[in-house]
Amino acid sequence: MANAVIYCRVSTDDQEKEGTSLTTQREACVKYCQDKGYAVIKTFSETYTGTTLDRPQLTDLRDLVAAGEVNVIVIYCLDRISRDPTHAAILFQEFERLAVKTEAVTETIENTDMGKLISYIRGFASKLEVEKIRERTSRGKTARLKEGQLPTGTGIGAYGYQWDKPTKKRVIVPEEADIVRRIFSMILQGRSLSQIAKSLNEDGITTKAGLSWCHTTVRRTATNPIYAGETYYGRRKRVGKNKVQALERDKWISLPDVTPAIINKATFDAAQEALQRTHPQTRKTESTYFLTGLMACPECGSPICGATLNGKYRYYRCRGTMPTRTRAAICNAKYIRADEVETYVWDRFANLVSSPLTVLSTFTDLGYDSSKRANMVPIIDKQLKALHNRLKTYEPRERKLYNILHKPQVTEEYVLDAVDKLKNQQQEDKRQIDELLDLRKQQAQVTKINVTLSKYSEDLKAAMSANLSTTQKRQFLQAYEVRVTASPGKYTFTTMMNMTSEDWDEDLEIYVVDSVKKLEAQHPDITITDMADHSEMLPNDHPLTRTSNEIKQQRIAAARQKPRQPSAKKPFTTIGQTLA
Repeated sequence: MANAVIYCRVSTDDQEKEGTSLTTQREACVKYCQDKGYAVIKTFSETYTGTTLDRPQLTDLRDLVAAGEVNVIVIYCLDRISRDPTHAAILFQEFERLAVKTEAVTETIENTDMGKLISYIRGFASKLEVEKIRERTSRGKTARLKEGQLPTGTGIGAYGYQWDKPTKKRVIVPEEADIVRRIFSMILQGRSLSQIAKSLNEDGITTKAGLSWCHTTVRRTATNPIYAGETYYGRRKRVGKNKVQALERDKWISLPDVTPAIINKATFDAAQEALQRTHPQTRKTESTYFLTGLMACPECGSPICGATLNGKYRYYRCRGTMPTRTRAAICNAKYIRADEVETYVWDRFANLVSSPLTVLSTFTDLGYDSSKRANMVPIIDKQLKALHNRLKTYEPRERKLYNILHKPQVTEEYVLDAVDKLKNQQQEDKRQIDELLDLRKQQAQVTKINVTLSKYSEDLKAAMSANLSTTQKRQFLQAYEVRVTASPGKYTFTTMMNMTSEDWDEDLEIYVVDSVKKLEAQHPDITITDMADHSEMLPNDHPLTRTSNEIKQQRIAAARQKPRQPSAKKPFTTIGQTLA
C-alpha cells in the first residue's frame, strides 16, 4: 500500500473567494486516498499565500518527502500547491527526482492549462540542467587533465587492460596482454589482418566484448599507441550521436604514466611499418568504384563492392565471398574487372537514355498540360522564402509569451491560448510549405522545353559523354534507378523505365535518328514539349507523330477511366515496333 500525505492550503483571509475551506479540501483528499487505497500518514494544512515557496507546512512536507517515507502527495487542485507555475515546476521536479507522485482530487494535472505550462517550464529547466551538467563535466575533465589523469574510465575499456578507478590508471591483464603480443608478433611475421583474426577465432579467443575478432578489431588493436605505453587524450571528438571525428595530432594531450606498456616502442613502430606495406590506408576524396551499391551477384544475390589488388588493379568482388564475424563465405564468384563492367554499363546506359525514343517516352510518361505552361516556379520560390522566414520567428515569439507571465495583469490562460494559436499557425505554415514544394516539383516537370527532340537528345548525350567524375556518373545511374547484375564477362542492367541493357539496338537507333531529323525538317516548329503534351495532337503526316498521337490518346482514355499508372511496357520496344 502506498504511503500518502495530504497538503491543503488557502490564502490569508481568502477562503470564501477561493471557494474551498481547509476542512473541505482535507475531507475531499481523505476520500480520494480511501478510493485509491492509499495510507495517509500525515496531513499538512496552512493559511498562506501561494506565491512563495517559503511556507512552514510546505517546508515540513518537503523534509518528509526527502526522508523517503512518502510515495504520493495528494492535493485538492493544482493551484493549492502553488500559484506560481515556475515554483510548481520546481516542486514537481524535486518530487519526481525522489520518485514521489503528485495527484490532485479535482483534475488530472498534466491535462490542465497550468499543468501544460508547468510541463513546458520543467522541460526548459531540464535542458538548462543538462547544460549545467555538461559544463561541470567539461571543467572536471580539464581539472583531471591538468593533474595528468585520464578523464575517462567508463565503458568496457581497452583489450589487455582493466581500469583502476582509485589511481585513475590502466592495469595490465596478463592473459590478454599475451594475446596483444601475439597479434604484434604475427604482424611482424607478415600475416594479414584477416589471417590473424581467423587464428584467434579458431583458438576460441574473444574480444573484450566477448565477440569474434575481425580484421577491423585487429587493426584497431595493432595501431593503438597505448600498447607501447603512450596515452593521449583528445584523439577524437564526438560530432553526432553515433559519429566521431579524428583530430589533428597537435591537438592531442599526452598523459604519461597512465598506461603501462605491453610491448616496447621499437616493436610498435616496426608493426606500423609492416601494416603500411601490407595494408596501406590511403584516404580518397572520391570513390573510383561508381557501381558500388548498384550491383548484385547473380549467384547469391549479395551486393558487389570495389576491391583493389596489389594496390593498383581495380576489380569488383561479391561480398558473399568474404567471411564475416557471424558467417563463413557463402559464394565462390570470381573477381570482375572494374574497367570492363563500368565501360559496358556506362556506354550502354548513355546510349539508351539519350536515344530520342527514350527521351520522348520519358517526357510522355511525365505528361504535359498546356493549361499549365505559365512558369510559376519563381512565384512559388518567393512564397516558400516568405514562409521559411516566418517559421524562424515562432520560437522567439513563444519564448516572449512565456516571459510576460511575471506581469500581474497577465494570466496563465491568456498565455496558453496565445501559445496554442501560435503553434496552430506554425503547423499551417508547414502544411503550406509541403503543398508548395509538391506544386514546385510539378511545375518543374511541366515547364516547356523549347528545343527539338534531336537537339535535346544530342545535348544529353554530350553531357553524358563529357569527362564526368565517378560521383556524377553515380548520380545519373541513381536517378534512373539502375540495377546491375554482373559476373566475369557477363553484365546486364535494368532501369526505372523497364528498359534493360539489351534494349538499345544500334541499327534501330540509326533508323530512329534519321526519322526524327526528317520529321524536324518537315515540321521545324515542333518542340519536345509539343510531342509530350497530351492535350496537343500533332500532324499525322509522319510515323513518329502518328505514334505520339496514339500514345497520347491511350493515356487520355486511361486517365478518364482511372488514375494513370506507370506503363509496364518497355517504351523503347513499343515505339520501335510501330515505326518499323
